[in-house]
Amino acid sequence: MNDRSQYPRVMQRDALVAIVLALMVSSCASGKVVVGPERLPPPTSSTSLPVVDTLTDLTLETVAEGLEHPVSIAPAPGVGDTFIVERTGRVVTASSAGLRAVLDITAKVGWQISEQGFLGFAVHPEFPDDPRAWAVYTNLDEDVVVSEFTWNGDRFDASSEHRILEVPQPHYYHQGGGITFGPRGYLWLSFGDGGGIGDPYHNGQDPSTLNGTVVRIDVDAGEPYAIPPDNPFVDGGQGRPEVWAFGFRNPWRVTVVDDVVLIADVGQEGAEEIDLVEATDGGHNFGWPIMEADDCFEAPTCDTAGLTAPTMVLSRDDMCALIGGPVYRGTAIPEMRDQYVFGDHCRGWMRSVKIEGTNLGAVTDWEPMLGPIGNITTFGIDEDGELLVATLDGVVSRVVPIRSTEHSSGES
Repeated sequence: MNDRSQYPRVMQRDALVAIVLALMVSSCASGKVVVGPERLPPPTSSTSLPVVDTLTDLTLETVAEGLEHPVSIAPAPGVGDTFIVERTGRVVTASSAGLRAVLDITAKVGWQISEQGFLGFAVHPEFPDDPRAWAVYTNLDEDVVVSEFTWNGDRFDASSEHRILEVPQPHYYHQGGGITFGPRGYLWLSFGDGGGIGDPYHNGQDPSTLNGTVVRIDVDAGEPYAIPPDNPFVDGGQGRPEVWAFGFRNPWRVTVVDDVVLIADVGQEGAEEIDLVEATDGGHNFGWPIMEADDCFEAPTCDTAGLTAPTMVLSRDDMCALIGGPVYRGTAIPEMRDQYVFGDHCRGWMRSVKIEGTNLGAVTDWEPMLGPIGNITTFGIDEDGELLVATLDGVVSRVVPIRSTEHSSGES
């Protein structure tokens, strides 16, 4: 997720005074607006009916612990389980009986640093009727592969592996690893630029390679997949036909919901960025390494013609690696409903932002309630759509609300 091998220790919750961390995004010619964290409004004081439940706090409820570097979470519709990926090579489920491995490819997974290993996992939208799942991992040659596995009713058969993509890696940083299905049934993948400081291999601006791109393919057609007919380089003339967008440094996670795409791209020195565009609007060049977020990279000026500016910029003064999450659609925390969740790997804070069409609106900082979570590696949702978060110390937790019962005056 980040080049730095030494991350600052996350402060313990009971030693941290709750503060709201300022998040300022400068306006620019691209039309970005200034946004910042907003605290939840205090409950209205009243003794009249009706009685309402007011959110007073958030807390973490342990779902699983003792995991080896959990890095990806995938719900399993129709099965009632949540799949948790361990970077070392397993997919497990958690219950009161403990952890149960449902896929073990440890012997095939290679990793030397935290940006390598088993990186992502997604099951087919019609799972288990369609028993397939797809994994993104670094193989023993330290290249990134995407493979298909088949569910046998009890677990995924490791011997059923069908490799559908291989992305050679010139370096051991910036592997990416995002994988998800969109509403149209296409499989989306994100790959980093291949590593090195400042993209020395010139992958970010080269859509003829899969490094530094977001990819969209149709795994329900063709062998091993088909190219969606509206992919921007479908004819392969100016870029790989799989490529949907390019110009990324290390898009660790990609989220597709309601036909919009959110991409969390980890920066190098000054800033991180969140990109939001319509899923039908491919071909964007998000600028790396000409730009880092909305600034020219290591140059006072640069040619920005044809580049797409980020929707939101986050300063690295307050973070080290952006962790993109889901759009929350659960029922337990209606105050977070329809908001995109994101966090930081080092400081451990969590925030969410309202989606307003193809723009991002007000940001809510949940740290005053939740405190620093830890070294966040990924977010996810469980089978009920509730928010999960994994940390480097081997714990997966559910974010749950604490409420008080109060009376509402009903006044506007």
